[in-house]
Amino acid sequence: MVSISNVSKTFGSNPILRGISMDIEKGDVVVVLGPSGSGKTTLLRCISFLEHADEGELEIGGKTYNLRTANKRQMLEVRKQIAFVFQNHNLFQNKTALENVTEGLIIGRKMSKKDAEIKALEALSEVGLKGRSLSFTAVRRTAIACGDCKSSCFST
Repeated sequence: MVSISNVSKTFGSNPILRGISMDIEKGDVVVVLGPSGSGKTTLLRCISFLEHADEGELEIGGKTYNLRTANKRQMLEVRKQIAFVFQNHNLFQNKTALENVTEGLIIGRKMSKKDAEIKALEALSEVGLKGRSLSFTAVRRTAIACGDCKSSCFST
């Protein structure tokens, strides 16, 4: 289970998140929905420590983390357990879907190439992209496969 409790964030005098709480059970599919500027991305950035929350807690993997005061080790622990797909995918256009998914597993997670390929092929099969190159329509599904593998899809 993942539990998010009392997450708050302001930018200057503008409150963006006000005491957001939710519990997500294993197997749940969750959509964060709202108009532009309502704090959807800020919430995701706070629970992955890309942004520091003003207050709030995250419970994941049986451990509780303070979203305001977590140290680097704690942040890394959380980041190894979560993933989300960004609106702008930033995939390597000159690589296959498989290469894009394995990149984050090999570089970021220090996984062997063989193990990364096995995990990536499973995820790509789930989204119907096993062995495919990156056409425009395949980009989002590749990004979803990266999230499924808890792999970072990025470009430089």
